[in-house]
Amino acid sequence: MNVRFPGLLLGALVASAAFSLWHPATAGGQTKNVLFGDDDQTTTIQCRSNEVTVSGDDNRLTITGQCTRLTVEGDDNRITVAAAVEITVSGDDNTISVETVTRISTTGDDNTITWRKGAGGKSPQISEQGDDNKIRQSN
Repeated sequence: MNVRFPGLLLGALVASAAFSLWHPATAGGQTKNVLFGDDDQTTTIQCRSNEVTVSGDDNRLTITGQCTRLTVEGDDNRITVAAAVEITVSGDDNTISVETVTRISTTGDDNTITWRKGAGGKSPQISEQGDDNKIRQSN
């Protein structure tokens, strides 16, 4: 038996565990919900039909893939989203741009949400309960 084999196997197991911790949305081949609570970050999050909650403030996030739900509880975030079934915003002063969305709901204030198209060629359902929000279709 090759003496290097146990070391290589251990290295592969450690790398696999590190990948699972570093990429929580895809750990173990299953979708997991992502909680992003950091502040002042610029990063990309990959959705694979899971939920993403942003509770941090002052972030610049790019979300790729399709989310079942994007929840924004933090303030002053700049978020670009490829696709979401539902976007819910309770934070304030966020700017969110989404390519495709089915439902948009806001209870926070002073948010700007632009959407390019609704799912299935229909406009998204919009519920606005906060103050001074701007929700509109982009060109």
